Amino acid sequence: MERKILIENFWKVGKNGDRNLYEEDLGWSDSCCKAARSNYSEYVFRYWVEEVGLNILFYWVEDKRFYTIQTERDPVEVRRINLNPNWDGECELTKAGSDLGPTTASEGEIIQTFDDLTEIWSNLSINNVPLEKVLEHSVIIEMD
Repeated sequence: MERKILIENFWKVGKNGDRNLYEEDLGWSDSCCKAARSNYSEYVFRYWVEEVGLNILFYWVEDKRFYTIQTERDPVEVRRINLNPNWDGECELTKAGSDLGPTTASEGEIIQTFDDLTEIWSNLSINNVPLEKVLEHSVIIEMD
C-alpha cells in the first residue's frame, strides 16, 4: 500500500531523511492510544489533557496552522500560533516563544480560554469545526 503524502518537506529535519508529512501521521499516535488504553479520540484526549495535564501542540492540515492547548495557564489557553518560515523542524513546545520552534517571536493569538479542563473537549471548536474533527486531521507534534 502506498503512503499518501499530505505535505512534502513538512519537517525540516525528517526521520531517516524523509521530511514528508503522511496521512498516517494524523491523529493520536499508537503510543498515545496505548497509554490511554483507548482508540477513541475523546478518551485519549481526556486522559492526556484532563488526567495527566499535558500541553498539546498540533498542526491542523486543513488550515495549515499550529495550535496549542496550554493547560498550565489559568484559565487554560488555546492559541493559534503564527507561522515561522525559519522553523528548524524541532518539535518542542518549550520553544514556542522563540524563533527556534514552529512560531513567530509572538506567543500567537488566544482563540479561546477555559476555566476547567473538562470543558475543552465539548466546547472547543476551531473555525466552527469540533475539536474531535480538528485532531483527526492534525499531526499532534508535542505533548509536555
